[in-house]
Amino acid sequence: MASVRKAILYSSVTRYTMRFLGLASAMIVARLLTPEEIGTFAIASAIVMVMSEFRLLGAGSYLVREKELTDEKVRSATGLTVLISWGLGILIWLTAPVVAGFYELEAIALIFRILSISFFLAPFISIPTSLLMREFRFRELFVVKIYATVVNISTTIGLILLGFSFYALAWGYTIGIVVELMLITFYRPKCMPWRPIFSGLGAIARFGVYNSLANFLRKGVVTAPDMIIGKVGSTAQVGLFSRGLGFIEFVSQTMLAGVSPVVLPYLSDVKRTGGDINRAYIQSGVLLGGLLWPVLAVASVVSLPAILLFFGHQWVASAPYATLIAYWAMLRAVHWFSSDLMIARGFEKLMVVKEGIVFTLHFVLILMLFPHGLQAVAAGFVLSGLADLLITTWALNRYLGLKPLAMLLAWRQNVLITILCGLLAYSCYSLALLNGQGPLIGLLLVALVMPGAWLAMIMMLKHPLKPEVERILRTVLRR
Repeated sequence: MASVRKAILYSSVTRYTMRFLGLASAMIVARLLTPEEIGTFAIASAIVMVMSEFRLLGAGSYLVREKELTDEKVRSATGLTVLISWGLGILIWLTAPVVAGFYELEAIALIFRILSISFFLAPFISIPTSLLMREFRFRELFVVKIYATVVNISTTIGLILLGFSFYALAWGYTIGIVVELMLITFYRPKCMPWRPIFSGLGAIARFGVYNSLANFLRKGVVTAPDMIIGKVGSTAQVGLFSRGLGFIEFVSQTMLAGVSPVVLPYLSDVKRTGGDINRAYIQSGVLLGGLLWPVLAVASVVSLPAILLFFGHQWVASAPYATLIAYWAMLRAVHWFSSDLMIARGFEKLMVVKEGIVFTLHFVLILMLFPHGLQAVAAGFVLSGLADLLITTWALNRYLGLKPLAMLLAWRQNVLITILCGLLAYSCYSLALLNGQGPLIGLLLVALVMPGAWLAMIMMLKHPLKPEVERILRTVLRR
């Protein structure tokens, strides 16, 4: 357990630092580029990033999960990722003009080709990264990710100031990937074989196809609005909706970032050592929900002043979308680790079927609701989130024996704390507005009151997070 806590600590520091660096970058970029410019890049990057889920074909997760790891398996995983990732890179390069013509945006072609460079580097980043994760060496990954992120951000902002517009976002991302490759090469496990082989790919591919399909569908839920609205709407609408969705994704992914990379290795280790993996899954989800749900409830209340503060006046129209999307994120968070559980227990096919049903429903809802406005699309997110919760709960109960009643009882304190935090945040914000203080003062009041209130609720209700909070407080006080 000590190694898991240490891994979570380094993973958390890495991801949180990256998230806040990303926020600082987004705040600057949002003031340097227009919604139309950001919308253009969002369309192109949404398509490429969804395709990126196939470039590794699950080889990284396979290496993390595999009980006995040999040089041959590592070399085969490298060979598979080279075949798939390079093939996709070539495909993206060749189809760039076709996609640009489909959206009637010439700039998409060059953005596609810039982003395709990362596909040719990916195999030599993902394999050593997975091996470091398997060994819980998140300290080295911290260094790699932070330096790559800083280079990405500084390059992006510098190129925007030089007049490269949305192309700066593509070049910044690509140059950051190059730096990541250089650093991960330095920190790779010394015994790691580099030379790929193209035999013995069947076992990895069978696992990877399901894993990649699931990740493709899961990411597609987030990127579908950019692709659909980009075709049936305008680039400005894409920019505004993606800003509201991006704000909530930033909040939720910031809370998830430190924990998510550790969950699959943790659950896989529980299974290898004969522990109760279902219990570990429920406990992981409850701890996450105790953090994430109250934060999202508060974010739904203060979405307007938060977007105004972070991104400026030209983005305030996205605030109502963010409020609704926050509820979707809460529903999705209940079973956020379900894919990790299914992978650890060998139910990859079930994972793909479940994600496929959710994605299809989500896609159809966006198409049906777009004619009624972007707020209707945001409401569709909530409906698909509820469907996701119900479908996943049924699947885990039917095939993995995870009892819904056990989940409900374990989450009851999260529900109570979230309701209380939401009501308190609404009261504080409304009080500031009634006194004529303005939305930013209301945001400040909420930010001052809510951390202490949340902490008091955790302690009074003896939430499972209480021991972890007390451990952190003791460590801080000793120092």
